[in-house]
Amino acid sequence: MNYSTLFLFHRKKIVLSAAVGLAIFLIASIFLPWEYSATSRLLVIPSSSLGVDPYTAIKSAERISENLAQVVHTSSFFDRVTKTQQQFGFDPTIFSNLSENNRRNAWAKEVITEVVPGTGFFNIKVYNKDKDQAVNWDSAISFVLSNQGFDYLPSNFGQIKIVDTPLASRFFARPNFLMLGVLGAVVGGLLGAAYVLFKYE
Repeated sequence: MNYSTLFLFHRKKIVLSAAVGLAIFLIASIFLPWEYSATSRLLVIPSSSLGVDPYTAIKSAERISENLAQVVHTSSFFDRVTKTQQQFGFDPTIFSNLSENNRRNAWAKEVITEVVPGTGFFNIKVYNKDKDQAVNWDSAISFVLSNQGFDYLPSNFGQIKIVDTPLASRFFARPNFLMLGVLGAVVGGLLGAAYVLFKYE
């Protein structure tokens, strides 16, 4: 059996299945929370030492950034951020009514950290249904990192500087309708191909 010929002959069924999958995924995404995002960037600058080559310094900054990325999702860091509520005007009630386990999961879902490989750059992205709240939360997190991040690192490690203040997305950042549409089309197409394979082989 020539599978390429089989799929080509029944291509309309496969295309229809892909279209149905795309439609189902897009319709389902309507019921997901629609959220904006705010993104900021920090730069980790390790302490300079005589005799340390640039490569070692960069790897040190990258490692520190990776540690900070883990710190952001700890309860200790969350508590420090919530103490800046009056200063930055964010609403902590979205987390306060949750159990500790659910609160941690929600915090990890709403606050995404990313370390740029081979650099000392550290990105923070915060999601929220309200655009201003996303910016306020991101501002608080960046502030705590730049001013208190040293508490989680060895002494005399260097500096943490905010190089890009939080910038809000113009449109909803989640759900990602394009990604969901493509995923739905792929899943639908694969199911259609499987149906053709087992029915007409």
